[in-house]
Amino acid sequence: MENSTFLASDYEKEQIDAIKKLLRVYFSGDIEFSKKFSSVKPNLDNENLKVILQKLDDKLTRDDLIGYANEINMTAYNEESKVCFMYDGNRKFTKERKIALENYPSGIFCGFSIDEWIKKCELIDHDFPAATKNAILSSMFDICMAEKGILVIRIAEDDFDWTSDHAMERLDELIETIRKREICQ
Repeated sequence: MENSTFLASDYEKEQIDAIKKLLRVYFSGDIEFSKKFSSVKPNLDNENLKVILQKLDDKLTRDDLIGYANEINMTAYNEESKVCFMYDGNRKFTKERKIALENYPSGIFCGFSIDEWIKKCELIDHDFPAATKNAILSSMFDICMAEKGILVIRIAEDDFDWTSDHAMERLDELIETIRKREICQ
């Protein structure tokens, strides 16, 4: 599952909790945690998503995708700003995720560098039993949210220690950089 806490290490859980506390302050409490992706009514018939499904698993049905959509919880979501946050543990950086990212539609605006995520996939190349499913879940989420005009900011496990004294400054910097479209492809 996209945001499975039972798979998360103690370090991941600590980082996610720290990020949630920061986001609560940043958005003055106007933030939802663990909001279901399916509640934003994603377009699962998206043509860009179909390209990725053909590369990873062309046997999936629309019913499979509906089931997948019901499994995804956003780390955090601010409806007013139309921005959501997802935390990606190292297990998410796999060869399957690399394939998916390489097939994202050109011009998609994401709150993370697709090129950097591809490099992380090459460097980490985690061998994870659910790698294909996770690549599909992440791609479905990113592409469908972009189509709805909702910015997905992905935070990678080893990019920053969110428990540090400078975490709020880092969050401010990250969000402002993304809003200026300086980080994204």
